[in-house]
Amino acid sequence: MDSVTDLELVTAFCQQDEKRALGTLYERYGHLVVGLCLDYLKDREAARDATMDVFEKVTLKVCNQPIESFRAWLFYTSRNHCIDLLRKKIREREKAGKIPDAPFMESGEAERPLSEIRLTQLPQALAALSEEQAACVRLFYLKGLSYTQVCEQTGYDLKKVKSYLQNGRRNLRIKLEKMAHEE
Repeated sequence: MDSVTDLELVTAFCQQDEKRALGTLYERYGHLVVGLCLDYLKDREAARDATMDVFEKVTLKVCNQPIESFRAWLFYTSRNHCIDLLRKKIREREKAGKIPDAPFMESGEAERPLSEIRLTQLPQALAALSEEQAACVRLFYLKGLSYTQVCEQTGYDLKKVKSYLQNGRRNLRIKLEKMAHEE
């Protein structure tokens, strides 16, 4: 099955219930999904569990989606699953009375909770961003919308949304750091 394309394997799974096709896709991409989940979750066991969850989702969703590139679709499915897990963790912390992690900080900084002072500075820091960046950051990070939903809400194309998010996140971090040093 090595010479068979990803989309042929998806078709075999969906139309002929060929379970080995899904196994082949797992062999091809399982390690990449584990790596991606590890980048997001920072825990090897959680990444392995998330990978199993992702491939379970694959069995449920792959036949109902128009897929042009399985690898890209799997990447976005995996990424969204990890983001959902992180959001769930944040909600659990909020319910427990803890201050949530900063979802817009660079990797490595997510372990540091936002102080109350930084939380109060967030609106001012957001106001310092360009209108486009602020809108995308609010919708994606604070309201939890997907890239597609942000595109629909703002009217920006996907590349613009990703650019506004990346630049907005960086500019927001810089502004919050500058405000912290001014205290």
